[in-house]
Amino acid sequence: MYKYILLLLTSIISFGCTQKKGRESEGIKLTGNLEQFPNGGFAYLEYIGKTGIKPFDTLDVDEDGNFVTYVTIDEPAFYQLNFNGRQIIHIILTGKETEVKVKAHGSDPKGFYEISGSSDTDYKRKIDELIQNYQTKMQELQQNQQQARVNNNIEAFMETQKTMTDVSHTTEIQLKKRIREASPSLAAYFGIQMIDPSKNNSFIDSIATELKEEMPDNFYVADLLSKLAKEKSTAIGMEAPEIALANPQGEIITLSSLKGKYVLIDFWASWCKPCRIENPNVVRIYNEYAAKNFEILGVSLDRTKNQWLQAIEQDKLPWIHVSDLKFWSSQAARDYQVQAIPITFLIDPTGKIIAKNLRGASLEAKLKEILGS
Repeated sequence: MYKYILLLLTSIISFGCTQKKGRESEGIKLTGNLEQFPNGGFAYLEYIGKTGIKPFDTLDVDEDGNFVTYVTIDEPAFYQLNFNGRQIIHIILTGKETEVKVKAHGSDPKGFYEISGSSDTDYKRKIDELIQNYQTKMQELQQNQQQARVNNNIEAFMETQKTMTDVSHTTEIQLKKRIREASPSLAAYFGIQMIDPSKNNSFIDSIATELKEEMPDNFYVADLLSKLAKEKSTAIGMEAPEIALANPQGEIITLSSLKGKYVLIDFWASWCKPCRIENPNVVRIYNEYAAKNFEILGVSLDRTKNQWLQAIEQDKLPWIHVSDLKFWSSQAARDYQVQAIPITFLIDPTGKIIAKNLRGASLEAKLKEILGS
């Protein structure tokens, strides 16, 4: 799940709103107190848009760290409070708020802050906290797994892998609950981009439907619906898009040439630490099932051939490898809607996608189910 985390606020958004700074008592009253705001510093309310972050309002902070302004907005949208380029606080404004109050450090990037008066922002912060706790736990587990690998402790490695799977599952359940509570709102829109669509199609579709009914003309929602339509092309049960890329010897290898076998398409790269940590486990699984009509097609998102080949050699990866060395612009990555790695697609002998994002214990369990022990 964590790999879906957070391309959101820099990749979706268009400067379609125009500032309408109202006179006193018009629009949303935005007030704040900054405890450590520096003399001569700047403070802005900024709109997060498709073409980037744009100024929306200047906040006049007095010598006591207080500010008051009134703003009117066209539609629900994501904004950020920028205090002297140091402390950045994301908020959601819908236009229905009466007064939004901000208390913050004003200078420390990791400083405290409190926001009241915006229910959508409250929902988003709860989602943020859940994701941050999840990431912290996963980083700790990845370190434990790496140590188990160094110690050649297979039992500890597998136990940590199981714990990671359990943590992901539990967090996903909690996240879906918070998204449901927040729907229909942009906080819910934000949240559903944190979960794996391959396992939550019906849930995501239900939230998207609620958002469309609530905000039919909102471009964030339109963007979401467009992305969901593209993702359905690689949904479970669909014909896997063709892959035709060069192997290390320069020969073009196609996915269709592997029809008749179960194929795990593994998107990875030499620079991807989670990929490299996972590789020994994948090697073990490959060696167990390679003689049972199973193959792996490793699709690298590397940029340089030497680093790609060195990683293959260092990790002793015996399966088929291909790459166009175009990083995130790889044709295969675009066709499969890859936004984070590692990610895998399991293809059946007829060429259809039967599972996605299998790793560790989940991959081994699926192969055991279809190929036997």
